This record gives sequence, structure tokens and C-alpha cells, in this order.
Amino acid sequence: MKRNAWEVYGEVLKTARELGLEGEEQEVAKALLAWPKERFRAFAARVGLKAKYLRHDLLPIALLPEPLREALQKGLPLREAHRLHRLLKRGDLSLQDLTGKDPKALMALPARPGEVDPRLPVWFFPPEPWEEALPLAVAQALVRLYTKEGELVVDPMAGRGTVVEAARALGRRAWGGDIAPRGPLVERAHIRDLPQRFRKEAALVVLHPPTFSTWLREEGYREEAEERYGEYIRHISTFLDLCRPALAPGGKLVLVARPRRTLTRKDLEAGHDFFLAPWERALAEADFHPLRYHLAVSQDGRQDWHLFVGEVRE
Repeated sequence: MKRNAWEVYGEVLKTARELGLEGEEQEVAKALLAWPKERFRAFAARVGLKAKYLRHDLLPIALLPEPLREALQKGLPLREAHRLHRLLKRGDLSLQDLTGKDPKALMALPARPGEVDPRLPVWFFPPEPWEEALPLAVAQALVRLYTKEGELVVDPMAGRGTVVEAARALGRRAWGGDIAPRGPLVERAHIRDLPQRFRKEAALVVLHPPTFSTWLREEGYREEAEERYGEYIRHISTFLDLCRPALAPGGKLVLVARPRRTLTRKDLEAGHDFFLAPWERALAEADFHPLRYHLAVSQDGRQDWHLFVGEVRE
């Protein structure tokens, strides 16, 4: 089993004390760093580490503030601990920002260039050319918030495969399918086959169903205007029912919505007399426990995405 940085650090200090170094943790670390180059290299070889890594990454753990040291013990990657420490020294973060947060929350502090800040009530992302595809920065934020490394992310209406791309880049397993794939990471597959493909395996399913306008154009026009609201909800609920068997216990489903911002008289006559209500109602009626809602807006204000997060009911 792979050891985390905190465990390796403890073993290094133990070896140093066995060689005669005494004192508190910081004193032992500083004494090692003060050794002549050749002696330090020999010690690094003895503990099975590269001297550069030992000097610049591992031993400086002794100088980290307590919240980061506690997070390292819980699995925070060492590179993230040093990144946050640099931000703290620059004044971009405070100790209060670091205190009491688990490793996942700390890794989201603050948003890197081109990424959204998941702490904010509104996620601002860089504009992208493909307005019909979920922005990469938004997909990354969802994967970070709701999954861990190695877990499975599924997108059964993947389009260009943005969610799959984000998940794999962040160390997750991922699968994307679509009846009309538009990216190399997406397999040609129908969502109706999802329950046979995955059974209680996915930590996260991202579902981007057709908008009301698309549904109305393709099949909803057959319904009477006063029936279209309810039929559209049932249309979304069908997709949710197909996704549920793929989710592991406690798994999360993100329902992606792109509602209209205004309603015209023509919209009202067509039965399009709502904004976000169908998505919320469909999620509840499909027996998902409503968990969170995120609003993502492009930095130029031209795009907005609404993300409803539900959890599988036990």
C-alpha cells in the first residue's frame, strides 16, 4: 500500500532519532537540513528518498502551520500543502481559511486560474466556444466536490466528453456515452442501456437532458399545450430512473439545466410557462434526496448553467 507523505515524514524522523538526533520535531528537521551535502545525501539514500525531495518537500513539513499538518495526516497531498502554505505567506489566504477544513475543501482553495471557486454562491468560469457543452471548469469543480480519486464518474449524455475529460485528468475513472458522440472520449451508446452497463458503481452521474425547446421540437409538440409541463417532467424522470441503478449507495447525481431567461407570448402558448421548476420537481419525484444547487455563470455573463445535485436515497 502506498504511504502518504505524513507517514514517510514520521519514518524519516524516527530514523534520524535512531542515529542520535534529539529534540522536538522541528529541531530534528532543522538539524538534518543543516548537515553537509554528502552526509545529507547518504541519509536520503538510507531512507530510500531523493535528497532533493527530502530537503525541499518532506522535511519542510515541520514548518507548516498546524491546520495543514492535520490535513496531511488525513491524506492531503504534500504538493497541495506547500501550495497553500505559499498562498498563506503571500497573504492570499489566512489561517482561518485553512482551519477545520478537510483535504477536499482545502484543495479547492483558492480557485486556480481558469477554474471556478466552489466556495462561492455563484461559480464564474472562463467563456468557452462550445456553448452547448458543460464548461470544463464547471465539470472539474463538480468532480472535485463530489468524488474522490479512483471513483467512477458517468456521463450518459456526454456530447463532447467534457465531464469525462475532467474526471480522468483528476485521477477518476470515467465513462461517457451518447447517441451522437462529438468527442473521442465518448462511446456511442443509448442511456436506456445504462442500467445493464453499471450497477451501483458510480460515485457521480452527470445528466444533461434535452432542454424543453429541444424536447418540444422533437416530440413534445404532439402533446396539448396544457399537458406539456407535466410530460416534460416525466421525460426527465425517465432519464433519472435509468441513472439511479448505476449509482453506488450515497452516490450523487447532477442534473444540468439551461433554462430560458425570458418567456414570450409564443412560449406561453406552447406550454413553456416555467423556468427551473421542472428540473427540481423531476429530481424529487424520481426519489433523489435534494442535496445542493449550484449556479455557474461565464465571466462575460453570456452563459449560465444551473446544477441540481441529488443523492440516492437509502
